[in-house]
Amino acid sequence: MGKKSNDEFEDNWPLFEKFLGYLRYLKIRRYIEMSPKPVCVDIGCGFNGRFLRSISKKIRKGYGIDIRANEKKYGNVMVVNNSRFGGRIPLKDGTADRVFMLAVLEHLDMDTPLVAEGARALKKGGLFVLTTPTPFSKPILEFLSFKLHLISVESIAEHKHYWTEGELRRKFSSCGLEVVEYKKFQCGCNELIVGRKR
Repeated sequence: MGKKSNDEFEDNWPLFEKFLGYLRYLKIRRYIEMSPKPVCVDIGCGFNGRFLRSISKKIRKGYGIDIRANEKKYGNVMVVNNSRFGGRIPLKDGTADRVFMLAVLEHLDMDTPLVAEGARALKKGGLFVLTTPTPFSKPILEFLSFKLHLISVESIAEHKHYWTEGELRRKFSSCGLEVVEYKKFQCGCNELIVGRKR
């Protein structure tokens, strides 16, 4: 990742990393399709809101949030750089039907307010869908990144914590989210947790 000459952030993920992102999408797409045209928030949406833009025809409105985002509107998707909001999400309470945080939590401090902020932005009964690498994946990801260069070195070097199932469940509970699903995928290297706003 880097910056273009016009000061926009540039998405230059390795191809294998893009493939892993697509596999994550396959695991979570039913949470989009189970609700007719949901309003979705993607926390850590990347530079240009790639995920929300890819599902724009399936949603009513999308808000992509990232401290490195290039602020721009793409039809029904608004990409917002929240670096100036002090860790908050610039949306009203109860805005969204779905909040996604895909491969982001591992880059944040354990006391991050972004999970609570995502829960605040959810409507009652809305779903928070989160994926993050398991502790088991740490040496594998580091090998794929630092040795084989199949995954962004910068991305893996930024990982601050690999969350256990218990830690994720406690985090969701403390944010008013009832866990409705937890599972591991990609041979135990990744985990999915889904919480419903109480």
